[in-house]
Amino acid sequence: MKQTLKLTFVAILILITIPAISAETTTIAFNSTPSNGTLFVGVPVPLDADGLTAICMDIGRGSNAAWIELEKDGEVQYSHILKQGDPIVYESDSGLLTYQIDAVFHGTQTNMAKISSIDPSGIDRSALRTRPDSILLSMGERRNESDGTEIVHRMIGANGDKAWIELEMDGKVQYSHILTKDDPIVYKNNSDEWVAYRIDAIFRGIEHDMIELSPVDLPINQSIIDFDNVHGLRDNFILDLDEQKDIGGGITLRCTGIDMPDGAAWIELSKNGTVQYSHILQEGEYFIYEDAEIGIPRCCGVHRVFTGVTGNLVEFSPISPVRSDFDASSVPDRSEYIMVGLGELVELAGGAKLILKQIDLDGEKVWIEIERNEYEKSGNVINRTRPFAYRVGDTEYVYDLEAVFPGKEKSAIEISFAGSSPVVGGDSDVQTHTPAPTVPAFTASAAIVVLGLLAVVYARRQ
Repeated sequence: MKQTLKLTFVAILILITIPAISAETTTIAFNSTPSNGTLFVGVPVPLDADGLTAICMDIGRGSNAAWIELEKDGEVQYSHILKQGDPIVYESDSGLLTYQIDAVFHGTQTNMAKISSIDPSGIDRSALRTRPDSILLSMGERRNESDGTEIVHRMIGANGDKAWIELEMDGKVQYSHILTKDDPIVYKNNSDEWVAYRIDAIFRGIEHDMIELSPVDLPINQSIIDFDNVHGLRDNFILDLDEQKDIGGGITLRCTGIDMPDGAAWIELSKNGTVQYSHILQEGEYFIYEDAEIGIPRCCGVHRVFTGVTGNLVEFSPISPVRSDFDASSVPDRSEYIMVGLGELVELAGGAKLILKQIDLDGEKVWIEIERNEYEKSGNVINRTRPFAYRVGDTEYVYDLEAVFPGKEKSAIEISFAGSSPVVGGDSDVQTHTPAPTVPAFTASAAIVVLGLLAVVYARRQ
């Protein structure tokens, strides 16, 4: 019996450890090899190399990025935005010095990064993004280039993944775009030469907000810069929230809201003061409107949605009517979409009514309630990627959830009628028309219980 209980106990221990082994976990492993230690933000740390001092200037909010500087004799020799795992490569007077960012830590009381020396032979220097001529620009800072251009970092995104960049020549804005990491900045200078930069990092730090740019070497490699895309963005324009713009044909464009996930905008088109179009569009989606002046439909897209630290913007991309590569038929007809505001009650097919109860913060799920009559109500949490259905009498009605908008000022969803069909029997509650997730029939917890019972039965038989 003792041997049986011992084996059962070992089996239970093994089963208990199964979830821990199979689960996906994220750990920060501090390098135990010879290292130069921990860099607390703002505290200089001497390195055992060529009189250098390392300083972690700041770390990113909710990210694994850090702003690292190397100084010698009071002068900055190296200043870059790096992520955990990135190498620090510096050409000193005595040779190549190489380190690695082992960890970035944002604590309740302490912020720090940990670095260690590494073997330079394992570093592919051709793939390094850090260059001696890289540019760090804080929010609001200007950079005067030798060609007379000023690069202006207008604003950084609140989520730390977008930045509003402008270029000025002779006091006039020549370039204004909302950009993300790896986006190119491409323009022609006063000598009619192409110039390009690449955004290497967008950094929303605890104390500093900045971007890092690196110049693209001339002549510009056509495989690096997509000039078709550059030309396509030439007519883009940016609107503040609630700002209006006449886009032709007597149509006024206005963005009435931006969602909190920073990827969708609530767009309104008006003519003679009457709203004719009010829909939620994701980045990369388009809307079509009639231009009475030229007598053909025109198209415009939501290029970027930008929730900035001091303001909200939307960048639009108008599509030229003569562009042959754009398929206007791919733009969905939203004329039958139904906008449902948070807490609003709208009528659906079959005499039912829908009320939007709540929207989750990431905009992926919504809580709705269907009223069939004053006595029958049913609710469900539905996913934005799947249709939902309800039954009235012997008919089932299906709707698609087209858009979810958890806005800062107002929230809403858009739905569209997908069809109906007769049904016999079945549940009358709201259905999501999706297969239920597979639940393991024999989990580790169940196994523990079963093994325990078997052990007891076996012991009694002995």
